[in-house]
Amino acid sequence: MLALTRRAGEEVVIGDPANPLGVIRVVELHGDKVRLSFDFPREVQINRKELADQKAQASETESPNAQDKPAQE
Repeated sequence: MLALTRRAGEEVVIGDPANPLGVIRVVELHGDKVRLSFDFPREVQINRKELADQKAQASETESPNAQDKPAQE
């Protein structure tokens, strides 16, 4: 894991700096809250951790059913 310190207005470039996958920008700091902006292509999914966990759990509950079904000929 990489931990960085950034101030409001500063950015983190993800991927090759010459051709970045995306950029994360610190927009605002307010007390114990940080507001971020994400500049990535639309095809890159970005989720808050709690939503990512829900989606992963939902796909896990769906996956066993799909694997148990016999292939149709």
